Amino acid sequence: MVGGRSAGGARRALLTVVVPTRNEADNVPLLLRELRESLDGIDYRVVFVDDSTDETPEVIRNLEDESVTLIHRKGSERDGGLSTAVTTGIEAFAGMSEYTCVMDADLQHPPHKVREMLELASGTDADVVVASRYAHGGSYTGLPGPLRRGVSVGSKYLSQLVFKEARKTSDPMTGFFLVRNAAISGIQFRPTGFKILLEILVCAPELKVVETPLDFRARYAGVSKATFRQGLEYLAHISSLFWYVPSAGRFWKFALVGASGVLLNNVILITLAEYFDANKVIAWMFAVGLSILSNFLLNNAFTWRDIRHSSRIHFLLRGALAYPVAIVGIGANFAVYYPLLKYVSEDFPYYVLFNLLGIAAGTSVNFILSSRLVFRPSTPRNLDPEAPPEHIAEEVRRELKADWVALISAPDLATLGEHTPHRLSEADRGVVELVLKSAQPTLTVTGPRRLPQARTNARFTNSLAVPITHQTHPVGVVYATRNSTEPFNDEDLHWLTAYASTAGPLFTRNRTSQRD
Repeated sequence: MVGGRSAGGARRALLTVVVPTRNEADNVPLLLRELRESLDGIDYRVVFVDDSTDETPEVIRNLEDESVTLIHRKGSERDGGLSTAVTTGIEAFAGMSEYTCVMDADLQHPPHKVREMLELASGTDADVVVASRYAHGGSYTGLPGPLRRGVSVGSKYLSQLVFKEARKTSDPMTGFFLVRNAAISGIQFRPTGFKILLEILVCAPELKVVETPLDFRARYAGVSKATFRQGLEYLAHISSLFWYVPSAGRFWKFALVGASGVLLNNVILITLAEYFDANKVIAWMFAVGLSILSNFLLNNAFTWRDIRHSSRIHFLLRGALAYPVAIVGIGANFAVYYPLLKYVSEDFPYYVLFNLLGIAAGTSVNFILSSRLVFRPSTPRNLDPEAPPEHIAEEVRRELKADWVALISAPDLATLGEHTPHRLSEADRGVVELVLKSAQPTLTVTGPRRLPQARTNARFTNSLAVPITHQTHPVGVVYATRNSTEPFNDEDLHWLTAYASTAGPLFTRNRTSQRD
């Protein structure tokens, strides 16, 4: 239910302030009054996403303020709590303003900071402005009690330890931040936790982040909503980001794969030496060789699964390069372990500690070399806007193993090229029109008409659609379809998006020639 202005018919403003609320009736009027004073002269709106069970929605409706929109959620709409409330507000109005500011309703986030954050964003060309409790000049005295403060600090350091993107700010766990909407366009939020800023930083590591000190005040009225369950949700959120975002926590993924390699190495060594009476040196060689191969395959499938191979030969060359890189890592391990052992002490537990230091050094060297050599991203190819459209379509078709590829111009949905071997169906037109309207790449997969049985190859109808823009305006779509047992995946979508990034002049030139 939306009160005040409707979400669909809202005007475009410079700033949208998203405020999730749950039983904050006593805080809302003062919050809005202070926001009005802070943002005087600025075109803004305030969006309350409300999950309250008290009179908070009525209080918001009675404000009778044209700048206020209420989204009151009921029943299953409240699933996810604070996390989905924030993402609901962001997604509902992301296209209706240049910036979005997220803040709490309890006045622990001082409203006068919003204007300062907006000016900082426009003055520094920042994508994200973080109000940090831990920046110089900030404080977190508003956190009640030493336990809450300890949990806050611990959560901050945990996120920064796991994700290097979280180190862009001293307070990745804050709920008070401002973001440029165009910078987060296309992020698919998985709101398993309430720390949306952390998700934005991890999912869009290229963002420019600046911060301003925050004096985190005591709650004005009401009671805190922090619970033990929220702590568990935070850990679940960390796990979700680590698993679902390919680039997130890459070093720790590499370390996990390395640990599996150590286990496999020992199993093979002991099995060959003890059960097959193999020479221990030969058994060691087999164990090392197979563990390196296992590490490469797991790193390819898990740690660097977002790095595309240009061909099967490229994949094999990367696998071959993994061996000398691993040998250098072993050398780094030995270079740390042996001098310490020889010149410091051979006694227990020193040699064990030296071994751990050697493993840390070897792992770090191996990770750096693997990142820069073995799994170095291939130089993305861009299409040649001077080439004939049918040649480009054929190149994309071969790369994606698609059945059909077309370059479709906007707004008439005409296919560029000399001949059209395929006509757009109603379903195709629907996908293309959606992509032109949203300006976001789309991947659709439709399953088989019947439930696939054992020993049958279920075929999927797939489509990839990537919008082409010129001077921020959509001018066309690169559209690919395939009916296959292997559906398109995110890797295909990323490749097509990168490849078609320079296609704007091709569409504008062909559109001009058609008018002539």
